[in-house]
Amino acid sequence: MKLQDIDYARSTALVTGASSGIGRAIAFELAARGIRKMVVVARGEEKLAKAASELRQSAPGIDVREISIDLSKHDAPAEIQRQVEAWGWQVDLLVNDAGIARKQLFAKDMETDISLLTVDLMIRAVIDLSLRFLPPMVERGHGGILNVCSTAAYNPVPFTAMYAASKAFMLSWSQAVREENRDTGVRVACIVPGVTETNLDGDGHGERRGLLDAVGIDQPEDVAKAAVDALEENAAQSIVGTNNKLLKVAQGLLPDSLNARLISKARGAPEESDNVGPNQG
Repeated sequence: MKLQDIDYARSTALVTGASSGIGRAIAFELAARGIRKMVVVARGEEKLAKAASELRQSAPGIDVREISIDLSKHDAPAEIQRQVEAWGWQVDLLVNDAGIARKQLFAKDMETDISLLTVDLMIRAVIDLSLRFLPPMVERGHGGILNVCSTAAYNPVPFTAMYAASKAFMLSWSQAVREENRDTGVRVACIVPGVTETNLDGDGHGERRGLLDAVGIDQPEDVAKAAVDALEENAAQSIVGTNNKLLKVAQGLLPDSLNARLISKARGAPEESDNVGPNQG
């Protein structure tokens, strides 16, 4: 089935991690392209309300509904679906952006380790939401899922091992499901940014890579434009920026074990100050 152009004016988008960073920027980019109905989802109620208010100001006539919820909770996707259906809405475009990152040594401290939390938020919630909203898209013969991945997916990343592994899962899963839906009229696209200025850690720069930050730090607004372009193109994996594309090529020439060693040296082991409560975007 040939893909239809996205009719933003008649589409409803649901964006997770919409209170800040890339998710917030994607929400604004969708509004700029004409989305008239949008559900924004994030954990922090105050920040989410502020983002929703600014969205309404940026696009007069848009109907923005807020769902403040912790997506790492197993019942959260079902609650989101319940609320959306209670409004009489259908989700045409699902943006899976919510993420969590914190520098840590895996299994050093069970009480502060965020590995299972990362799995619940960045894998389980993505799958659960997609299980709920993809089938109706297929039934209608149009719609799309946009998954926000990361260049961390291409290598083992010591000290944010679960974050990188979760992104690797998302990239592989996204490409497979995209192929499964080749003839359904539904897009499944994946955007792959590098280090982006977000709220994912205390420094406000997302996944830190030590000296590798010299590759460049992208702005959320630039990533958002590339992300929605990728959705329109149904891109299997759209890497943001020539810098990140060249880095992927360079790292691809080396064995994963050596990349892991180099990344470990560039980033350094966690400091005690890194062991603070994680931020969820």
